[in-house]
Amino acid sequence: MAIDPFDFFMSWTPVLLIMALALGFKRQALELAVWGTAYTIGLVLFWFKTSPVVVLLAGLDGLLTNLPLLLVIHSGMLLCGLLLETGSLSRVVGWFSSITSNWWQNVLLIAVGVGNLTEGAGIVAEPIVAPMLLTAGLPSTGAAALSVAGYAGLMILELGGAILTVLLFVTGLEMDLLTRDVALLSAFATALIIYAMPWLLGRGREWGSLFPLLTVVALLAGGGTVLAARYVGGAVAGLAGGLVVIFGLSLPGLRRRHLPPKLFADMAPLLFLVVCLFSVNLIEPVKRAAMETWPGTVAIVPGHDIHFRPLASAYTYIILSYLLAARIVRDRSRVRRNFAAANLRAWRPVLAMALFGIAGQIISFSGYHPGFAESDPSCSIPHTLAHGLVGISGRLYPLFAPLVGWAGTFLTGYGTASIVLFGKLHVTTAQLLHVPPSLLAAGMAVGSAVGSLSSPMKVALAASMCGAIGREAEILRRTIPLGIMLSLAIGALLMVMLG
Repeated sequence: MAIDPFDFFMSWTPVLLIMALALGFKRQALELAVWGTAYTIGLVLFWFKTSPVVVLLAGLDGLLTNLPLLLVIHSGMLLCGLLLETGSLSRVVGWFSSITSNWWQNVLLIAVGVGNLTEGAGIVAEPIVAPMLLTAGLPSTGAAALSVAGYAGLMILELGGAILTVLLFVTGLEMDLLTRDVALLSAFATALIIYAMPWLLGRGREWGSLFPLLTVVALLAGGGTVLAARYVGGAVAGLAGGLVVIFGLSLPGLRRRHLPPKLFADMAPLLFLVVCLFSVNLIEPVKRAAMETWPGTVAIVPGHDIHFRPLASAYTYIILSYLLAARIVRDRSRVRRNFAAANLRAWRPVLAMALFGIAGQIISFSGYHPGFAESDPSCSIPHTLAHGLVGISGRLYPLFAPLVGWAGTFLTGYGTASIVLFGKLHVTTAQLLHVPPSLLAAGMAVGSAVGSLSSPMKVALAASMCGAIGREAEILRRTIPLGIMLSLAIGALLMVMLG
């Protein structure tokens, strides 16, 4: 099917608008969300001829789909605000610094090690990692950027294998082959991100002296992930990469340092959170019980059920961790003041994330007819975007396949949404180009993971956790170009692997 050039250009305009507002006009996340959502609604209604009923229902579906994440943001800000206020987080990070050899080792242990460990276990990393990095001495913008960058390369192999399962389901490819290709490309993407971290912090001049350490961390993270994917399984590969980094960087210090007894009280809320979420995500009977207790389902869009499972969701355990932290603090007036201050800070990032979720779902359902039983491909933004690139690039398409995944995550905020939108397309395209479909699909998927680094939605979440609210554009000015360059670098590797 031929794609109209004007439609192809217009399908990119939401990306271009957000990039222009962030990079050129330095707008903060809430402004990006308001203007981006308003423009998206107008574009889908008037250019892509989608029914107002579809737009309304898709937007409401996006809001409810994102509700668990909004609760994670709010509860995470409460918890981190209290841990920062009481100095608990400072003492935990101080202990980390005591078991590493230097400041950069401490930063990489937190960003790459703790980031991949938490995301691999199904824990949203930013509420934990961003304030830890801030406490470790990073500026707020750097802490926000690295809290996303640390796990972005391995994202497809994290969340307990949930994203990999979606990729397998959408593409219908063989598990072992697809897992192998995803692991190899993810290790490459992770290495590039780690090498870029000094630049993300504005400390590029230190790159030469840091090259050996960055290489060691890249080998630990990538090697641990590839070996785990090969011999254990893709569901724990990202988590394994994080663990290998933590032990690799801290093992020499652990031999000479013991955990001070008073630090247990400081770490209790975080340990409780990690233990609960590890149990819910990795222990099958606990996971099954959590999924089956108090389930609720809402279907705004026919065929798209939104599931609410409080005992299987991170926000429940973050709230419980907050209550534990509040219990440990004896000064009740201090807790109340902190609670009020955290709520005042929370509304802007929560609203921004809600709007990004609404806009992403409207884009996903563009071109659908009322009733959602049928769709018009010529009025679908995802279809137009992807098929337009295929038509323009021809046999060079593998170079741009990761960029398609990046764009999907940039627009929707979710790597899983990008995979659902574009996964099957890449299997079909691989058959037309006579290349292995697992490699092309893996390239798109890893590009969607790298898109997390540039996603205004992810950056808004990270910024809200470390005092960088209002400075999201400053972060995006670095992460958007980096995300595009990384996607093209993954595409170049794909071209080499495809011969």
